[in-house]
Order: sequence, then C-alpha cells, then structure tokens
Amino acid sequence: MRLIDFRKLLMVFALVLGMAVISSPSADAKALSLVNNTGADIIVMNCSPSSSGSWYEDVLGNSTWPAGTTVTLDFDSWAMADTWDFKVHYANGASEDWYGVNVRTVNTIILKPNGVNEYL
Repeated sequence: MRLIDFRKLLMVFALVLGMAVISSPSADAKALSLVNNTGADIIVMNCSPSSSGSWYEDVLGNSTWPAGTTVTLDFDSWAMADTWDFKVHYANGASEDWYGVNVRTVNTIILKPNGVNEYL
C-alpha cells in the first residue's frame, strides 16, 4: 500500500488554489466598449484617470480605429480610479477630448460627430 505524503498534497492544493485566485477576474475588473460613430478614422486614443495631470500612452498602439467599429478597453489593471478622461486624434488632424467618465457606471460610449457622445 502506498502512503500519501500529506505535505506534498498540501503544497499541490495550495498551488492550485493560488492559481485559481490569480486567474479569476478581479471584482474591480471592467470592460468599456467604445463605438466610433464619428464618421472618421481615429489614429490615437489617450486616456487617464481624471485625477491625473497628464495623458497615458496611446491605447491603440500602432492600430487605426476605423469609423463604424468598436474597441474594448479592459480596466482590470486600472481599477484605482472611477472617473477617466479620454482624448482621440482623428486621421484628418483634429482631436477631441471628454472628461469625467465614470467607468464603473458606463458600459459603452458611442462617439458621435461634433463631440456629442452617448453613454450607456
């Protein structure tokens, strides 16, 4: 009969439990969908907590956000602030920004021409 080493069993259990906790979604996790209904392509989008004095780097990276499409931002690692400011730069050189969006209460932002956005 084979004896079970309870120390090894306990270590395996702790490892599995730890991995489950690490991979489970955070209570502060938030996905925010942004719909580009402006009619123009967006080449840069910056965002930052409203309390910050500067913009964070471009969340689009080297991508262009075409008119009529949706991007999703994951706020899991940014959960330290409720309100965020956003700035977009269009392919035609214009830019637009909006402030104080409560990412905990808003699930979707629909960007429309002339800065009239819809918050759902």
